[in-house]
Amino acid sequence: MKAYLYKEEAQPVEPIDEHKLAIADEKPEKSDVPKLSLYVVQYKPIWAATCIALVIFVIWALATWLLN
Repeated sequence: MKAYLYKEEAQPVEPIDEHKLAIADEKPEKSDVPKLSLYVVQYKPIWAATCIALVIFVIWALATWLLN
């Protein structure tokens, strides 16, 4: 018993009409192109965490300056 991953079946093939391919009856649809940007992800900072980190940094900087 043989196992097949796929089964080939003959399909009818029409000859290519180059004249038909060269002439268009209607305008092609506008392609949907994504907007180009420098970043893959739109980065948006978390303001609460940034403010907390800034306050901690200022306290650390003052403590370091006052203790020297």
